[in-house]
Amino acid sequence: MRFRFSIILLLLTLTLAACSSQTVVADCPPCECETAIPEKPSETPTITLTPTASGTPTLTPRATQSGATPMPAGYNPLTGQMVDDPAVLDRRPLVVKISNESPEVRPQSGLSFADHVWEYQMEGFEQTRYTAIYYSRAPERAGSVRSVRLIDVEHLVPMYDGLLVYSGCSTGMCYRLSITPWYDRAFRETVEKNFLVRLSDVPRPGTNRYHTLFLVPDELWKEADLRGVNQAPVVLHPLTFSSEVPESGIPTTDFIIDYPDLGPRHHWRYFHDTQRWYSFTEDQRMRDEEAPDIDMLTDKQLAFDNIVLIYAEHYLADFIEDEPNQLASVGINLIGNGDAVLMRDGNRYNCRWLRDSSEEMISLVDFDGNPLPLRPGTVWFNVFSSNMFQPDVSFGSR
Repeated sequence: MRFRFSIILLLLTLTLAACSSQTVVADCPPCECETAIPEKPSETPTITLTPTASGTPTLTPRATQSGATPMPAGYNPLTGQMVDDPAVLDRRPLVVKISNESPEVRPQSGLSFADHVWEYQMEGFEQTRYTAIYYSRAPERAGSVRSVRLIDVEHLVPMYDGLLVYSGCSTGMCYRLSITPWYDRAFRETVEKNFLVRLSDVPRPGTNRYHTLFLVPDELWKEADLRGVNQAPVVLHPLTFSSEVPESGIPTTDFIIDYPDLGPRHHWRYFHDTQRWYSFTEDQRMRDEEAPDIDMLTDKQLAFDNIVLIYAEHYLADFIEDEPNQLASVGINLIGNGDAVLMRDGNRYNCRWLRDSSEEMISLVDFDGNPLPLRPGTVWFNVFSSNMFQPDVSFGSR
């Protein structure tokens, strides 16, 4: 795929050479250019859809406008389930970068403990990465931890009002991170602290040091307490959940998302006995055959209650994301609305996603504007381009 970016990267290189550096107050190198190549597409206009009386009611946030009915104590708005200890919801969610680069990082640690996981395209559309959201549960470790991307800064950290955990960033990405209003909630490796640690033998002896950084969630929350940034989210908008299976679903128990170039190829299968979706990966980088995705901490296959496919406009940003390989950063427009697919209970629901601001949780509605409920439980979001370098998506039933 790299030849597709040769002209763009040539122009970008010439533009970077002509730009002067900026002064940035941050502990990372400054961004060196402000000219976008190509320009970001205009945002999709927001539409307003009013749910009908028969639609599933949307639960209100725990902290909202005066007069709103709060959710019950112990209700997790990210899963629609009650937690054993309501006190765990009085901390900020962790927004953690998890590598998906190659079989060298698999099996990952702690992904099965996440309330939400986001998978998205990056690095010139050549591969994908994960962002895991830990709120109601926390593993003993999570990783391996990798560097921050635009989707985290522009969308996910504001969406969850969370704490960002990452290994580092490119020059341009460091600048964008440093000017966020929540920069004091960004955590990276430091020799004085033990919330991010190096484990040389995980997932196997001899792992490249590049992939050996792991988060210790409990220590991270302690550090956030010391910084004074570990308050409960001001507003954590809930998703809509219902144990009742919506009508008009298309029976589907098998689907594949084959991301471009290095991918990898992600395969989900539904099993009726557990009522969950199970994850398989075929890696194009190492030419490995399809294999179950395992959580190293539990030695069990990754399984989620809901899979949400998000189609969104993508664009090449104005800076290099993978500096050694000169791959442009990938931006994603998750404000407005777009096509989506909800996979739950062995059914497929074609629908729309809506989101009015960067602080708002993404929501799903049917084509009549009614909220489309997810099954109570965990959610995996697969985000991919609707306008350029799109993956191949196929659905079926076994």
